[in-house]
Amino acid sequence: MSLFPFIDPPAAEEPAAAELPVAREWAWDVDKCEFKTRNGRIYIVEGKEAVKIWIWKIFQTSRYRHLIYSWDYGHELEPLVGKRYSNAVIQSEAERLVKEAIWPTLEDYVTDIRNLAVSAEKDILCTDFTAVTPYGEVEISV
Repeated sequence: MSLFPFIDPPAAEEPAAAELPVAREWAWDVDKCEFKTRNGRIYIVEGKEAVKIWIWKIFQTSRYRHLIYSWDYGHELEPLVGKRYSNAVIQSEAERLVKEAIWPTLEDYVTDIRNLAVSAEKDILCTDFTAVTPYGEVEISV
């Protein structure tokens, strides 16, 4: 018998993880830059397709240029366009800038960026990558 008995406190229950809201967005045709319609009405898509639209919109918006958006929204790829950097520098910087564009806004919906490929010619910068989401992988080309 001890003067200071050890008593196990009741096990504390772990708080339930907050459930991620389902990604929802108005259906968007990225090639035509217009809403998609069904029977003459715009409609909402969910999950992987919604995340794909969110990512596409991020890369259509330059960060810090429009006061309506927070400073966390948009991309900063423009300094890579038209410069005579080596392909290795462009690849490295583009990878960093793509991640910095996506994660502040979509950190819960995009868990990884894979297979990033960058091509740069004069004033055109193209990036292709795979975004890993809770709904599956999404192929992105911007």
